[in-house]
Amino acid sequence: MPARLHFAADVLAIDLLDDPGLLRPDDLLLFLASTWGDGELQIDMEHFFARQRIDLSGKLYAICELGNYYGYDDFEFGALRIMQYHLQQWGAEEFVEPFCMDSLPRKDWDGFARWCNLLNRAVELQNERSGYSLPAQT
Repeated sequence: MPARLHFAADVLAIDLLDDPGLLRPDDLLLFLASTWGDGELQIDMEHFFARQRIDLSGKLYAICELGNYYGYDDFEFGALRIMQYHLQQWGAEEFVEPFCMDSLPRKDWDGFARWCNLLNRAVELQNERSGYSLPAQT
């Protein structure tokens, strides 16, 4: 994913994030979360949201949900809603529309590329408004 972004990004595995304070300095939090079953969070992401209470006031987030909704039409975006709930309870604001990358019948790489382009454009606009720039991708 970092190759598709026009800004620098640090990748952190949520199950290795033992200090939630590491998230606070970031201006934009990107969550890529796989799901299983009927749209349930992976156990590491579930533990993160269940065990943490983080002040993310004023922080922005975006979510890409990686799941398999083929045959699970009634459960679409189950994990997404859980993540949005917790992030909003912690004071964060959704930056761009979330994206669900279904894995069946095929992965939607074109949709993922469009979502990354949406992120890139939103970051550019945010930088123009604030006069601040996220570091460029190196």
